[in-house]
Amino acid sequence: MEMDWITPDTVSIEVIRDIYDAAYLDVILLEETQQLSIRDEIKARATLAQTNERLQLLAYYEIQPDATRADRLELANRINDRFVLIRAGVDEEGDLWFDYTVLLKGGVTKKMIVQATRVFLMLVPRAVQECDEDNIIA
Repeated sequence: MEMDWITPDTVSIEVIRDIYDAAYLDVILLEETQQLSIRDEIKARATLAQTNERLQLLAYYEIQPDATRADRLELANRINDRFVLIRAGVDEEGDLWFDYTVLLKGGVTKKMIVQATRVFLMLVPRAVQECDEDNIIA
């Protein structure tokens, strides 16, 4: 029987890719960055922390160039107030980022990894739709 638990000792980006493939998530392994590009209605990435103790899910949205820094930060704060499972912020270029962390230390099931990823992929566009009151997303 195939081991269902994923731990820092048993995980690799290839293992995560195989888990996603088995769950019919459309992913591409980006060898040079050791990230998975998740092709969904949003552009998302999955990457492992150096210690393999965390799987990090990331997504980015470009913001209109004429949006002020205050408007950008207000959008991120609004999202963080309303959506507690995902985290939003503004990067150095002024774009909106989202992340979510799946802790692998102690072990998680493959199903948990897939469910967490699907929740992330569902919540990010919903957060943008519900919270971008000033229409600053490009």
